[in-house]
Amino acid sequence: MSVHHAKRWQVSTGGQRGEIPLTDSQRAVILEYVRQCGFPEERVRFVDHTELNTAYGPTFDILHIGSDVMPGPRGGGTQSANSRVTWRGAIAHELIGHREAALAGQPQSGPALEEAQSSIRAARFAPELSRIERYILLRDAIARLHDEGISVRNVKEQLFI
Repeated sequence: MSVHHAKRWQVSTGGQRGEIPLTDSQRAVILEYVRQCGFPEERVRFVDHTELNTAYGPTFDILHIGSDVMPGPRGGGTQSANSRVTWRGAIAHELIGHREAALAGQPQSGPALEEAQSSIRAARFAPELSRIERYILLRDAIARLHDEGISVRNVKEQLFI
């Protein structure tokens, strides 16, 4: 699979991630973390959540950031692991997960493996994440694989982790 196809799956939040437009102060704090992850600020595009999801685009090395970078609203029953991922975890998932794997020529062939790989990479290698943020990212990876009937034990050797 070429780098140009590494991130072609868009995820609808279904109300499980943030849907309120980001404030200027949120954008500023997010940009600071983007810089800590070693990504050039000029390649960041804040997008309307109705147009694009938060996603790394390998074709032009661009990071799109939408309102879904924020975790989902709390309450209302059991939250999925993905809805609990913090904004720092989401940025790390895109940059340390998807981007670094794409630049290394190591994207995965399907959405479940690509997303799980990205969450595991973010949990292991991202700067400035708390232990809880890392744990949530690992739970997200396991849940994504489990939803497809895949055990991490069966694919860990093929993942770039």
